Amino acid sequence: DTKEWIKDPGHFDRKLDHDQWLAQVCRIVRKMKGTQIPKDKVGFADLYDVSDDWIPIYDKSDLNGFYMAIGTSGNQFKTAPVVGLCMAKLIDQCEKGYEHDHEPIEVIVPYTKQTLNMGQYARNRSIHNESSLSVYG
Repeated sequence: DTKEWIKDPGHFDRKLDHDQWLAQVCRIVRKMKGTQIPKDKVGFADLYDVSDDWIPIYDKSDLNGFYMAIGTSGNQFKTAPVVGLCMAKLIDQCEKGYEHDHEPIEVIVPYTKQTLNMGQYARNRSIHNESSLSVYG
């Protein structure tokens, strides 16, 4: 699907577009054996906001004591345990005075033992030029 940028999100038309509805329904029918195209057109349409490179922001904010885990558009629900671990360490360290903006916090994840550099998800990061610019990573 082509990306559609909405100029005025406050006036987004949330009514279902027939062609888009049909395209989505046909995708489901092809992937889920036994599913049929419904007689009635039901569903919803809405917007989500993304960062310029579509990579989530897991970081502190410019307001002391406030932190954010935003910009996933709901597509990263399976990463919640790791994000929780990362946010817990970030919050703990920042509340103890660690300067995450100058030297990003690193988190070792429990199963793979890989190190995640939280600077990759920082609010002030440079745009990742190699990003797919989509929820697919």
